[in-house]
Amino acid sequence: MARSNLTARLKTLVAVLTLALFLAPSAARAEFGTTNFQLLQGWSFKKDANDPNSTSDEKLTTVTVNHFHTWAYGDNFFFADFARGKFGASTEVGSGVYAEWHPRLFLNRVFGLGSGSIIRNWGLAGEVNQSGGFYAYLGGAGLDLAIPGFQVAGLNLFYRYDNFALHTWQVSPYWDIPFSLGPVKLVFNGFADFTTNRNGDLDIMTQPELLIDVGAFAGAPGKLHAGVELYLHRFTDFLGKGQTVVAPQLMVQWTPFTQFVP
Repeated sequence: MARSNLTARLKTLVAVLTLALFLAPSAARAEFGTTNFQLLQGWSFKKDANDPNSTSDEKLTTVTVNHFHTWAYGDNFFFADFARGKFGASTEVGSGVYAEWHPRLFLNRVFGLGSGSIIRNWGLAGEVNQSGGFYAYLGGAGLDLAIPGFQVAGLNLFYRYDNFALHTWQVSPYWDIPFSLGPVKLVFNGFADFTTNRNGDLDIMTQPELLIDVGAFAGAPGKLHAGVELYLHRFTDFLGKGQTVVAPQLMVQWTPFTQFVP
């Protein structure tokens, strides 16, 4: 009964976030928005691992679409991965799609409260994850942090329900750090998801990126980046064996759309 009530509350939270976005068109007008497209070629995706990206030849090609925008009372982040590889033990090339949506509603903005020196925004956070054979629904709290040197920093704390782990939790920090080495402009960004499986074993997923602003050399900063992404997944498989997938990926990112609305 308790789990049933918790699931119902999670659905209510997602509904509130959705209504806040779509039923308040004037407030929901984007203040800042950006969309980018990524092409990644990865190696060392572990064979025979219970990881969704395991491939028989350990190679994976992914096209990712990212979108982020802020509005008067929160923000939204969405991405979709279109992956191509020899998944599992197959020798044939197949494809798969994985997508996530992350809406947040900042209560400090809703109630007109001031922000602190470290906590820039705080409020409700939701997340929906979906792919073939997998889904996860998350709800909880989100923080935007003001940390010197960070362009973006924050933390989301979730109750999580998915079709494998069922009822668990998730902690998700994220960051974006721009810096320069002489004339070269770089950015170090990423996220980390800490959660557990149904047996309470820790599951860690992180994908940090180190990118060079190639477009800056041609007078178009922020438009074209190239560099590396590291896919790291530490988990316990269905047989109770610890597995770690560490897969480097070459990456090119094109950002054709970035908009500021005063």
